[in-house]
Amino acid sequence: MLKLPITVRIPSDDELDYRPDIEEILQKRRHAKIQEGYVLEMNENKRLPFRFQAAVNIDNPRLWNLLLALAATLPQKVSCVYGLHEEEAETTALLQKDFVLAQLEKYREELTQECRLEFGLLFQTKDLLLELSVTESKYIRYWGAELERFRLLMQSFHLPLVPGLAFVDEYPKIVTPLRDLRPAAKAPETVIHYLDQAFQVDRRASDMYYDQ
Repeated sequence: MLKLPITVRIPSDDELDYRPDIEEILQKRRHAKIQEGYVLEMNENKRLPFRFQAAVNIDNPRLWNLLLALAATLPQKVSCVYGLHEEEAETTALLQKDFVLAQLEKYREELTQECRLEFGLLFQTKDLLLELSVTESKYIRYWGAELERFRLLMQSFHLPLVPGLAFVDEYPKIVTPLRDLRPAAKAPETVIHYLDQAFQVDRRASDMYYDQ
């Protein structure tokens, strides 16, 4: 079983609310391949400037290291895309990648375990799209051009190609705010506020709540 962030757990059968298809959902979940590995899809639409896309499950303690390894496949200048789940994400101007990663590192615990936070790196031109993102359920999505490099990187992390791989957000899950488990962690809004400051993103202060 995949090692999930401490904020996410799979509910027991008794914890699920009744719905007409509950038995079907439970049956599928029992056989779901929610494990380490990745799925790959080649881009068949030539108007979209990427070669392939992938989704990657990795044990949560290893998530940050995989993020850094995949970030190395992007150019030295990238945009940072970040925000709260189910809200519009902010996309910065092009910034030095090392600077962006250094700012994200300050909130590593929150970014890798708080399910209200989503973030990633983006490089896009008319002819090329490279994107790396961490979803609210803390698996990775990647759009790239160098397929062999990506496969070798997956091998270096012992992550196999898994046909039919499943992801935790495809099934019911119970999510707990990180601060309920780690009181010293920053609130999601606080992380967004400090990233806005670091990346010089201008938002009205009245729209945001943050703690010290």
